[in-house]
Amino acid sequence: MNHWSTHQLTEFFAAVCAPQDERSAVAVAVERATEVLEAEVGAVLRDGRVEVAWGFDPGDTLVPGAAVLEVPGLGDLHAATARFGTAAGGAMMVGRAGDPLDPEERQLLQAMAQCLGLALQNLSLLTAERRLVDSLREARHDSLTGLPTRVLFLELVAARPGSCVLFIDLDRFKAVNDSLGHPAGDDLLGHVAARLRGCLRPGDTAARIGGDEFAVLLGDCDADRAVPIAWRLIDAIKRPFRIAGRDVFIGASIGIAAGAADPGEMLGNADVAMYRAKKDGPGKVVVFEPQMHAEALARLTLDGDLQRALELGQFRLQYQPLIQLATGRPAGVEALVRWQKPDEGYVSPADFVPLAEETGLITDIGRWVLFTAGEQAARWRRSMPGLTLNVNVSGRQLTDPQFVSDVQLMLAECELPPAAVTLELTESVLMSDPRTAIASLSDLRALGVAVSIDDFGTGYSSLSYLQQLPVDELKIDRAFISRAEPTREDLAVVRAVVELARTLRLRTVIEGIETEAQRRDMRRLGCDLAQGYHLCRPLHPEDVLPALMPPALAA
Repeated sequence: MNHWSTHQLTEFFAAVCAPQDERSAVAVAVERATEVLEAEVGAVLRDGRVEVAWGFDPGDTLVPGAAVLEVPGLGDLHAATARFGTAAGGAMMVGRAGDPLDPEERQLLQAMAQCLGLALQNLSLLTAERRLVDSLREARHDSLTGLPTRVLFLELVAARPGSCVLFIDLDRFKAVNDSLGHPAGDDLLGHVAARLRGCLRPGDTAARIGGDEFAVLLGDCDADRAVPIAWRLIDAIKRPFRIAGRDVFIGASIGIAAGAADPGEMLGNADVAMYRAKKDGPGKVVVFEPQMHAEALARLTLDGDLQRALELGQFRLQYQPLIQLATGRPAGVEALVRWQKPDEGYVSPADFVPLAEETGLITDIGRWVLFTAGEQAARWRRSMPGLTLNVNVSGRQLTDPQFVSDVQLMLAECELPPAAVTLELTESVLMSDPRTAIASLSDLRALGVAVSIDDFGTGYSSLSYLQQLPVDELKIDRAFISRAEPTREDLAVVRAVVELARTLRLRTVIEGIETEAQRRDMRRLGCDLAQGYHLCRPLHPEDVLPALMPPALAA
């Protein structure tokens, strides 16, 4: 059997998605999988029962995972099973005479099963959406914002050929909703809608697609001319909103699409481009390109794999030392989460961490990191009593009501002194809602743990809030020393941050030390701690003590 390409899997996915009901989609999937794998029979089971069988009558005896499938008239067949989904407990099986499936064929079966699972999720969402649209067909305007709904927006797109569509997703909206409550979230959406309308030309239309997603229709406009308009919208949304008596900061990611004849396709293309923009980081604009559909399928597959990664024990921790610049000795380590997929190696954190943030899985992953790193640090401290531990904390964790209790429980179970633990939060997370951040950080500081602002200098902190935030440490972003030989301007920026930290009685950490010149300059400027490949690369747990304890490292 020839190895299938990504293009062929995409065609398989499209064929399975084509039917309008789940049973037909399952039938297409099992028939195609059986034919491709040159099997005699195939079946799909969901919730413990056979939903569709191809080539035989399975009765009630079909067992997922069985190595042999007994089929009347065909005898004993070599069976292979691939599971898909989580809630439905689905499985795709095939039975083949002759040789059993080889590893490549089993991998293909798993890929097709995952495509089926994704298609069924898609069909389920589409079915629910169709029912909702049918029941609200007369509602053409969103009651919360007064903007057109998706239904009316698509009608407007159809009526204006040569138009361009912008798909807008708000960044950090959920943190506001979780911390200030749904009424504040609704108020914020109303303010966003008003700001969008204020940025558009006469004749352009803004719509609320659902949740914290908006769309804009630009008449007689191509994608290139839409880009500066998109940036103008992002700049407008980045300005603070006055919500519930406080300044709230959010952002937006925008996808742009033009040229599609079908309105739904054009909106979908803009949606795909928006997800690409979010992957590139908050506050980005991306124009749709055809190959993004294959990337979207890969993203869906990654999402499914990520859902199972924690329970399958696929996450690992590495630790990057923090080195005292004055002495060259190790002060502590920072825990870095890694995802190791079987047979595929490590997945970049840049690929899975934003996805985990979006789906909410980051809360469970973060809890695992907290307790695993705490247990490991406690063991190391028996040999190095002064060793400290830095753990990264996401915005979702900060607003999780259970998070402070989790930290307290970890300290107790691991018997770690609170002063040995520093929690790192990015500047953008803290500034999305500074008052809520101050309250949450105050609870953490009451436990005795330290708090660090990570990637300092890349956000938009004001000095007034920086003075109020209960933090102990500033981690200066690597962007300020990205050159191998820092310029006078680079050093001036770092010097200003170091002096600010001294004024506020905060310790400083410089990230990204890659050369001896950088190390020497940062030491001369008075930075307290440093990280970077020039000092020490991230280490596996078993390598930490051998790397940190020898006297040679302190030289």
